[in-house]
Amino acid sequence: MPANVGVPVYGSSMEKQQATARDLIDAWHEVMLDARLNADDPGAWSLPTSCPGWSVGDVIAHLLDIDGFLAGDPRPGHEPDWDALPHAVGPISRMTEVGVDARRGMPMAEVLAEFDSVLERRSAQLAAGSDDLTTLVMGPFGSDRPLGRVLTMRTFDAWVHAQDIRAARGLPFQLETAAAAVTADQLLSGLPLIWGKTLAAPPGTVLGLNITGPVVVAELQVGVDDELRGVMVNGSVPDLTLTITWPDLLDVMTGRVSPDDAGLLERIALTGDAGLASRLLGALNVTP
Repeated sequence: MPANVGVPVYGSSMEKQQATARDLIDAWHEVMLDARLNADDPGAWSLPTSCPGWSVGDVIAHLLDIDGFLAGDPRPGHEPDWDALPHAVGPISRMTEVGVDARRGMPMAEVLAEFDSVLERRSAQLAAGSDDLTTLVMGPFGSDRPLGRVLTMRTFDAWVHAQDIRAARGLPFQLETAAAAVTADQLLSGLPLIWGKTLAAPPGTVLGLNITGPVVVAELQVGVDDELRGVMVNGSVPDLTLTITWPDLLDVMTGRVSPDDAGLLERIALTGDAGLASRLLGALNVTP
């Protein structure tokens, strides 16, 4: 990942180098192996993670469930006790919870063996598939999506959950891998949609986002055009400025920290329009 990520990378004034299908497959495979390695410990299997309601073992169950589905496996015919799972809110959250809850209570070795089988079969499927990122393939939710989008989604999801496992075990985040770079691009390229649609900032209103590292150091500006679309901009005076470290921004955008967490609020600087400021951190969470 580049040490300095700025508007030219995530805006329109410089083309990013396009990752190939093989690049994305390799990034996904590497981070899946990292999750598998750090979960293979009886002392860690039941540790809670920062993903609400999920243990380390639950994270592994989720990863194998989604990629197993993409490899052709049927989803478990299981109905959880939703009253016992208050963290599973909304259709996407409940859909993903089914595959996790179906494997709760299974021996660690059995879940890891299933993970290994899924990883081997899905890797072979991808290797034998198209290299054209625009090819339509089945996505994680059953509808057809371009191959590039599916690979990006799976790499992003696997990287975030691999960091959940690392955090639960007190291990450092892997911020400089290919999967981390895919995640950074996925999150930061979504800022215009967050500012223009989720937060519904008024036309002409500009967000200044100063990311102080480590690894990702950036000064980004996001505006709203006359058609209420979020756009990357340059050289404006921000109406609202957020200064934040990259790990904290990752936690905010993936819902791993509450927007009103006292520790987070002490570490960041948020200045400018008070009305927008009160809603910004919550709007930045892009995970279901």
